Amino acid sequence: MSDMPIFAFILLGILLFAFAAISFFFFLYDHRDKYYRYEDDELVTGKDFFCEFRRFGGAENRQTCLKLIYAGGEKAKLYYSDTDESSLRKRKKAYDVPKEAVDRLKEIYQEHCIPVLADSPEMEEAAPDVPTESVCFAVAEDKESYLVSNRRELPEKSRGLFHEVEELLVSYVPQRHHKKSTRKE
Repeated sequence: MSDMPIFAFILLGILLFAFAAISFFFFLYDHRDKYYRYEDDELVTGKDFFCEFRRFGGAENRQTCLKLIYAGGEKAKLYYSDTDESSLRKRKKAYDVPKEAVDRLKEIYQEHCIPVLADSPEMEEAAPDVPTESVCFAVAEDKESYLVSNRRELPEKSRGLFHEVEELLVSYVPQRHHKKSTRKE
């Protein structure tokens, strides 16, 4: 009869330990962006870099794509394409951009911890009249990539990611070649 309280205390200790371990796991999961190691990330440390911004669908049904490809050196290649709502006119241009654009995109990649954002859950409901925006980061165009879209549940601090990337890339496209974004903030 005296063994019952000892057994209860042991069982209570095991349950408290299990609860603490589960709580610690969820704490680490919620804060994994602070523990991501960029030293091991080839996208940050390697010489090749690929970034693509896309906007499509929505009420205007306009498609825009900005694709930056960097393979080392002082210049990167930026490809811009835009199709209007009638799909009759499609603009495609290629531009040389300085390496500073690549460096700034790598900073954005780190600031928003893109590998963690890419694992964010999909939104249950998305407005059909709002265009889909996505940003893809990769070592090279055909390598493993991280894709983040506005159809995911993103933390408040990362909701401006798409605007930051688009604004940076569009700044290298001459004004006469692109339409101003009609995006509502």
